[in-house]
Parts: sequence; C-alpha cells; structure tokens
Amino acid sequence: MDEIKFENSLGEHEKSAELKKYTTIGLGGNARYLVVARDLKQLINAVSAARSLAVGYRVIGFGSNLLISDRGFDGLIIVNRANSIQVDKSKGVVIAEGGAPLSKMILEAASQGLSGCESMFGIPGTVGGAICVNAGAHNEAISKYLKSATIMFSSDKIVSVESGWFDFKYRASKLKYKKEEFPPVILSAIFQFQQKRVEDALGEISKYKSWREKTQPIGEKTCGSVFRNPSGSDKNEEEEKEKTAGYLLDQSGAKKLKVGSMKVSKKHANWIINDGRGTAYDARQLIESMRQAVSDKYSVSLEEEIEYLGDWT
Repeated sequence: MDEIKFENSLGEHEKSAELKKYTTIGLGGNARYLVVARDLKQLINAVSAARSLAVGYRVIGFGSNLLISDRGFDGLIIVNRANSIQVDKSKGVVIAEGGAPLSKMILEAASQGLSGCESMFGIPGTVGGAICVNAGAHNEAISKYLKSATIMFSSDKIVSVESGWFDFKYRASKLKYKKEEFPPVILSAIFQFQQKRVEDALGEISKYKSWREKTQPIGEKTCGSVFRNPSGSDKNEEEEKEKTAGYLLDQSGAKKLKVGSMKVSKKHANWIINDGRGTAYDARQLIESMRQAVSDKYSVSLEEEIEYLGDWT
C-alpha cells in the first residue's frame, strides 16, 4: 500500500486513533486510521479510498452493540455521521441517512404524526446500525418498517435494494457478523410509517422511554444487551419472561459477577458496565463467565447480540 497516497485520498483523518472514544462502553484499542464522515460524500470517499488501496475498513455509528479488542483495528474505522432525516407526512415515508440517530428519526417522525418504531426509542444506535442488527424491542423490529435501502457495494457500486434483500432474522441480517474486509455500507434507508395523532405517537415514545429508564442502566458505560434471547423473541416483559437472556442470567447469579473493572449491572443482568477503567479483555472474560453461569444452571448456551471487532488472538 502507498501509505502517503492513501492518507491524501482520505482527507481529514486521525492516525492511531483511540477507539474507546467512539464506543458506548468506552473500550477498545487504537485504529490504524480513523475518519469521521460528516456527510455522504465523505463517507463514500473514505470507503472508496480504502477499497482502491486494499485497506480493510469498518463503518460504525455510535459504537453501541460493539466490543472492540484492546489491540484495536489494523485498518480504517469510518465513523458515520451522515445524519440527514426527511419526513413526508402525506406518504407516511421517512428517509434517513445511515448515520442518523435512530431515536432522533423516531422522534421527528412522531412529531409530524407518523408512527412505527416508538418501542425502539432509546436504543443508542444509528439507523444504519439498527438495520444491520435488525434492532427491535417489545416484539417489534425495524425490518417491519424498512422499505428499501441504498447500499455501497464493492467496486464502488451503489445500488438500491428492497427490504427482503437483507434476509432479516431475529437480531440479525445478512450484513451482521460479516467477516469481509470490504463489507457493504448502508448509505440511506426509506421507511414506511403510519399516520397517527402527534400526541398519541409522542405518548408512546414517553412510555417506552420511561420503561428503559426503569429497567436498564441508562447513563452508564455499556454496550447494550450482551446476549440474544434464546427464544428468538422480544416477548419478554411478562409473556415469556422466563425465556429471556436477562431472566436466565439473573436466576443464575450473574449480577454477582465481576472481572477487573467490568461488572454485570445490578439493574439488568444482560448488561455489563465499565466503570471507566475496564479493558475489553476483562469484558470478554466477564461475558464468558455469564454464559457459563447460565449453561451450568439451565444447560442453555447463550449467543451474543453484540459483535466483536479487532484482533482477539
């Protein structure tokens, strides 16, 4: 690789950037290169530069649902901040760029009388990230409302795909867990919402916001839910409580677990907390201890909802 040529083609960027500043749990080593793309032009340029000179890359949003190795990432991290949101109330359509905060999109839609994803308000991620992992809550998923998305593929090919292309499953799509060096990138997405009275839509948002504040460690350094529900469902609140990862972990004594400065939340057993001094290695060890506790008590092997990034060898 011609390093000087690559750096020049990137434009404004950081070298040996601390990734813990770009994750909600505050963990992760350094990236060889990092670009903060503030619009689609910068995002496309960074992806194109990496592909043309064969530099592996990964696009991230707010770094939630993500655990990055202490050894960092030997390539380019692109932080997507392309965040335009357009609402067409007459058609019930919302168009959002991949770096737009999911909660902001939901709030803007509700404020104009469009309803669809209120139960997901408070999920600390971007639109692009939410699509990749098929984010959801309360037996709803973002895939239900997605019409289409514009994606940048290899060879700088930009294509619009229908929702079905993603092959959505519970907390997953064909883009999740991809190990490609040059993965597809979501540029923007179109959602179909329903019309609803503004006060009713905002009331739903308020209800789910209160629920999250009551049940989750909001304000702490976390990566969100660590494990998927083994039932493959969000029917957690009362209907299928005993099938949730949180319940199994709680009943297995996971809230007592701690490794170094990483501990399991006392508020929700499926969340881990970094007190500011934690390491990704300790977080990974804690996650394994949580999995083992459930396996020992229930003979159930929990699968991660979070993704691992970087060198874990």
